[in-house]
Amino acid sequence: MKAQRIVSTTFCLVMVALCVFAVFVTTANAQEEGAAEETSLLNFTALGILIIEGIIFSIVGLVILMVGYKIFDLATPYDLNRQIAEENNTAAGIAVAGVLVSLGIIVAAAMG
Repeated sequence: MKAQRIVSTTFCLVMVALCVFAVFVTTANAQEEGAAEETSLLNFTALGILIIEGIIFSIVGLVILMVGYKIFDLATPYDLNRQIAEENNTAAGIAVAGVLVSLGIIVAAAMG
């Protein structure tokens, strides 16, 4: 239940960040001589595309992180889930955290 709350909070923060990014990056079109058209500062089409790209990149990134974790789990001679959850092995937790952070940096660089 706590993990679901963390994921939903992170998702909401990403969506808010995308909206703020879209508002500040969008530039207003300069008005030509005599043209008094109303221009919107917020382009909803671009915002929709950014939201869809963010969702797709998030899902792809999470899948890559899960696959990387499973590969690391298979490469180790012990069961990482049991070591971390049942035996409270701090070294195994630090090793998994290092693998996930390094994979996250690689995925972020590849998607950026």
